[in-house]
Amino acid sequence: MSFKAVIFDFNGTLFNDTDFHNEAWRSFALNHGKIISDEVIEQNIHGSTNREILDFLFEQKLTQQEHILFYEEKEKIYRGILQQFPEKCILAPGAEEFLDLLQLKNIPRTIATASYRPNVEIYFSLFNLNRWFELDQVILDSGEFRGKPYPDMFLAAAQKMNIPISQCLIIEDSLGGVNAAKNAGAAIIIAISSDNNPGKFSQLDFIDQIITDFRQLDLIHNL
Repeated sequence: MSFKAVIFDFNGTLFNDTDFHNEAWRSFALNHGKIISDEVIEQNIHGSTNREILDFLFEQKLTQQEHILFYEEKEKIYRGILQQFPEKCILAPGAEEFLDLLQLKNIPRTIATASYRPNVEIYFSLFNLNRWFELDQVILDSGEFRGKPYPDMFLAAAQKMNIPISQCLIIEDSLGGVNAAKNAGAAIIIAISSDNNPGKFSQLDFIDQIITDFRQLDLIHNL
């Protein structure tokens, strides 16, 4: 397997906060008289942009102001959950070692995430991400990209690094994310199961490896 750069999803990939976000969306939905199932979360929320999620939940196209107000309401719930469990705010198993190795080998890398800038700034502070990434190189939810499985964010990330997407390795944790990587034309696609459910990827034969820990990556031995 050969690649020249790495694109990471963040939530659920480098930071296993899937349960935090799921709980925040459930609480937000309940505040508005709606109940959402695990299936709905997996199929309609993971990998989608804020705008797509909110339009889905309210079953209509919301105004820009409504999107801003509702999403900040949800993110306030999310940040409150993070503050309740600071001991769980750690990078995924093996992530630091892998990022250090990429740094050592001078392999370009960036993040493409459906999170919006205030959250990304918190992550940079919380995890000292500037050890491995440049904030202005991160592709985030600015309202201009379609959500995964559309390839928009990954294509933009490759363009930011000035490296063809066909030479990029992409690491994702959601079904929408790995399909977006495929649609983008990534050289290598790694699925990480942060929810300990690797079976959800088993039917996708285009995935090069399914892992639960970055130390399981086969390609580490060839760097």
